[in-house]
Amino acid sequence: MSSRKIEAEKIRCVGRKISKPRLIHQSGRHRAIEIFVEGKPAKAEVVRVWRVLKS
Repeated sequence: MSSRKIEAEKIRCVGRKISKPRLIHQSGRHRAIEIFVEGKPAKAEVVRVWRVLKS
């Protein structure tokens, strides 16, 4: 099985079936939610690109 990864501030996914949301731990005290989207085919697109803020 081949997996590809996309990173963005906001991602939209389209599919026929989604899994139950699961809480996962990110770096430090941050938390995130993980879901799996299934479909024939399942699609994902970037809605808002990742931006780096300069201080």
